[in-house]
Amino acid sequence: MSSPPDVDSAKTAMTQTSAHPKPAVLRRLTTLRELDLDAIETLSRKIYTHEAKRGDTLLDLGADDDCMLYLLEGRCKLVAEDGKTKVISHEDPSANAPIARLRPSHYQVVAESPVSYLRIENRLLDQDSSFESSSTFSLVNYQVDERDDLGHLDAENRLTLQIYEDLNSDRLLLPSLPNVAIRIGEAINDENSDARKVAAVIETDPAIALKIVKAANSARFGAVSQIGDVAEAVARLGMQNTRFLVVTFALRELFRTNSRQLEKRMMQLWEHSRRIASVAQVLSSRVGGFNSHEALLAGLVHDIGGIAVIGYARDFPEVADDPVALESSIRSLRSQLGGMILSRWKLPGELVNVAKESENWYREHGGDADYTDLVIVAQVQEGVAEGIAPSAVPAVARLGIEPPEMNQGLTLLDDAHEEVAAAMRQLTA
Repeated sequence: MSSPPDVDSAKTAMTQTSAHPKPAVLRRLTTLRELDLDAIETLSRKIYTHEAKRGDTLLDLGADDDCMLYLLEGRCKLVAEDGKTKVISHEDPSANAPIARLRPSHYQVVAESPVSYLRIENRLLDQDSSFESSSTFSLVNYQVDERDDLGHLDAENRLTLQIYEDLNSDRLLLPSLPNVAIRIGEAINDENSDARKVAAVIETDPAIALKIVKAANSARFGAVSQIGDVAEAVARLGMQNTRFLVVTFALRELFRTNSRQLEKRMMQLWEHSRRIASVAQVLSSRVGGFNSHEALLAGLVHDIGGIAVIGYARDFPEVADDPVALESSIRSLRSQLGGMILSRWKLPGELVNVAKESENWYREHGGDADYTDLVIVAQVQEGVAEGIAPSAVPAVARLGIEPPEMNQGLTLLDDAHEEVAAAMRQLTA
C-alpha cells in the first residue's frame, strides 16, 4: 500500500487514514457508479478514508473547498445558517450522494457519532473524462435537491422527532396484525390444534377462507383433485404454509388510509409491495431452497415500515402535503420501524431481517442465501436498485445466478410473466 500523500490542512491530516476505499464502496455512490471499472480502481488508489470523533466538524458553513464528502459509517448532523438541522445516517439512501455538495456550503457538517467518510477532491475527477460524461446529470439533480431541502427540512424533522419521542417513551403507534392472523398464529402454536380447529378460525373470515381454498387448489401444490373444504385445504397446505398465507391475505387491510392526501401514496406502496412479493415467490421457485409462501410474505412486508410513517403523517399536514418531505421520512424510517413491526407480530427472524435490510444492495453475510437476498434480487429485477449493476449485488451470486447472466442484467424471470401475474392475482384486493 502506498503512503498517504502530503495534505494541506491539519484537519485533513488528523482525519485521514492509510486505508484506500474498495472499488465496490465507490461504485455504490450516486455520482461515481457509472464510472467504468478502470476509472473506479484508479480513483480508489488515489484517495483515502477519513475518520472523525463525535463533535468534530467535517465541513464549515460557507466552505468553498473544491471537494465532495461521502459518509461511509456513522451519523452526521447538517446545520443550516438559520439553525435548522438534519441528521444523516450511513444507512440512509441519501448517504450515497455527496453531503452538502453546493459551494459555498449551505451547511456546517458535524459528526454525530464516530464517523468514517471520504473526501474526494474534484481535481481527481476532472482528470478522468469518463466521470465528466457520466455524472453531470446526477450532480445537477443533487444540487437542486439540496436547495429544496431547506424548505422540507422543518416538516420532516417534526415528524421524525415525534416518532422518536414516542419510541423512547414506549408510545410508538405501530400497525397491528389483523385479528384473524393473530388467532391463526395462536391456534397453530397450540399443540392440541388440528386442521379442523385451524379451519374453524379461518372460516370466521369468509374472504380469507376462500383464498386459502384457492391456494390449496393451485398448480403450485400439484393438486390432482379439487377441494372445497377449508379443513382439507389446511391439511394440504400444512400448518406453517397456512399461517404464512393467512397473514399475507390479511395484510391488505393495513395498506389503507382514511386520508385523501395520503391515499394515493398508500396505494403505490401496496402495488409495489404486491409486485415485489409476486416476483420473490416466482424467483424462489426458480432458484430453489425456499418456501414459496414465506417468499411471498417476505416481499409483501419488506416495506411495511412505510405504513407506520404514512400513519404518522396523517397528523402532520405539512408532511402529507409535501411529497419530498414524505418520501424522505419514509426512506429514513421504514427499515427501523419495519423491523419493530414484524418483531411485535412475532414473525420469523428471517422476515424481520427482510424489513431491516432489503435495500442494503451490498449486503454481505455468511451462510446460504436467505429471504432478504431473495427480496433484494426481486427488487433488482424490478429496477428498484436504480443504477446498480446486478453483478455488483452479492445477493445475486448467493442465489446461484451465474456471472454471464448477471452481466447481461437479470434474465431469470424473462419468461415468467404469467407466473408473476398469477402470484399477483392471489393478492388482488
